[in-house]
Amino acid sequence: MRPTGWVSSAPSSLASWRRLVLAALLAIFALATGLVKAQETPAAATPTEFTRAEFVHTGELPLPPATASWEPVQLPDSWRKQNRARSKIGWYRIRFTLAALPATPQAIYIPRITNNVAVHVNDVLIGVSGQIEARELSWNTAQLFFVPPALLRTGTNEIELRLHPDRMARAGLSTLHLGDEPVMRQKFERRLFIQSTAPKFIAGLLTMTALLSLSLWASRRQETVFGFFGLLCLATIARLWHTFTRDVESIGWLIAAPSISWMMAMQTYFVLRFCAQQSPRFEKASLAWAVVSTLVLLFTGSQQFVAGVFVLNTLIGLAMLGVLTHALTRIPRFENLTLLLAIYINFGLAMHDLVNYQERIEFDTLYVLPLGGPLLLFAVAVLLIRRFVHVLDQHETLNAQLATRIQEREQDLALSYERLRTLDQQRATAEDRQQLMRDMHDGIGSHLMSTLALARLGTLSQHDMQEILADCIDELKITIDSLEPVESDLLVVLGNLRYRLEPRLNAAGISLEWAVNDLPPLAYLNPENTRSILRIVQEAFTNTLKHAQASRITLSTGVDYANARVIVRLTDDGIGFKPGLAAGRGVENMRSRAVKLNGEVEVVPLKGGGTCVNLYLPLAKMA
Repeated sequence: MRPTGWVSSAPSSLASWRRLVLAALLAIFALATGLVKAQETPAAATPTEFTRAEFVHTGELPLPPATASWEPVQLPDSWRKQNRARSKIGWYRIRFTLAALPATPQAIYIPRITNNVAVHVNDVLIGVSGQIEARELSWNTAQLFFVPPALLRTGTNEIELRLHPDRMARAGLSTLHLGDEPVMRQKFERRLFIQSTAPKFIAGLLTMTALLSLSLWASRRQETVFGFFGLLCLATIARLWHTFTRDVESIGWLIAAPSISWMMAMQTYFVLRFCAQQSPRFEKASLAWAVVSTLVLLFTGSQQFVAGVFVLNTLIGLAMLGVLTHALTRIPRFENLTLLLAIYINFGLAMHDLVNYQERIEFDTLYVLPLGGPLLLFAVAVLLIRRFVHVLDQHETLNAQLATRIQEREQDLALSYERLRTLDQQRATAEDRQQLMRDMHDGIGSHLMSTLALARLGTLSQHDMQEILADCIDELKITIDSLEPVESDLLVVLGNLRYRLEPRLNAAGISLEWAVNDLPPLAYLNPENTRSILRIVQEAFTNTLKHAQASRITLSTGVDYANARVIVRLTDDGIGFKPGLAAGRGVENMRSRAVKLNGEVEVVPLKGGGTCVNLYLPLAKMA
């Protein structure tokens, strides 16, 4: 006998994701179809494989009677193939000879049995597969039974197996293996992994995939392809249920039985959505058949109905292949052809298991759909991931293009802003120049022309001439000072005025006290507004020089945050004035200029003599 096991290999590297996908698909297919074999050679003696036995139908007896009529059978043996009465209990007997007792503990390994069995060695019960009396059946589970050494003897030995058919009247026995317990356990665990453990692991992965897909669909309802993919995963999980349920009469089997119909329906919906196509009639028909087959199997469960459902599933599956082939080949892209290949492989595995279920092939043949069925889902997952990655790549490309366009627009805006700023500066300069020319023409020019006319008439005294020329010079200096950059700092404006006026005050015998405090920036201090402020303050100084007879002038600044204004205060110790007297022309000019600045000029007498002039200016930018 040639021992079997597992061989695996992995490529060191793959040049592209397509090679990786192809390698994974081939690996799964190889696993499902049993193409991978073991290379391990047990160190123990070669086990015995029994391919011949004897069979007899009997009743509920501890052991078949001595008069039982045994018939020779070939293992694996199917009751359906032999057309036996499958409602009765059957016995298998295997006789073998030992020349000497084995030196190591022995075990009996049975790859497959349908459905439950009680094993005797030399008329002694050594174990059962489940609880026979409770009808806990093991329809597709490998079995391992330990043989007590005291039961074996030299010469002829017998192994008797009592077999119970299930409610579906299915029964059969695979080949039977006897050998060293470690070797048999290794074979048993390997088979158990393929038949039960691996499907459980796959079911767990499919559960996570289903939850992820349904979550994506719930967050983006327009992406129905993820919703149907999640439902396809759930239907596949239901189909896997029969690989690890122990009782064919349990609810687990009732869930698994109609699952193929739901798998085909969800597969149809998903594939058509994947390739952006629809077939409303076939979609509705496949969904209706899934519902009908479920009701039939739940409420009948007879062998005839089950067989009929399987036959109709085959016919509908062929129709589904035609519809999906047409849909996927209309645009022969790599994704569509990969998905179509996976569908064909999956359908082939399903047909293999259907034939196996009908016991048309060797009885101990593995069911491969539980292992190979997820091949389709794996391919779909890879394709969806590829599509998702493609969308991300497009998103990144669009983001890069958008960033480039934004950068270009920012550069254009920066250039436009620079041009506008230059034009605005030029416009402001031109306006300032024009305003300066108007001020000089209307102010100094007009004053000088009037003075010149009076001088020609000989009606102007030398003293008046000096006063007029001094006023013109002051006006010119104010104009020049207003053009100096002040960076929104009122103290700079006042400092320039102090520098110019202080010598004049000292010459008149008046001391100037400078008591200014820091002020916040005033954004509206352009040349025009600066000239207005300078004229107001200078007018206040001029009035003091002319009329106050003062010896000291104090200039102070402060902030009135409650009223959002800046205060410039000019006080003197002169003779003051009587309240109620009409304001002179100079005071009216100061007030009119302050109003244009959204400000106010207040002139009040001080107790004990002297005058206080308050200039209130707004903190905020002028409207």
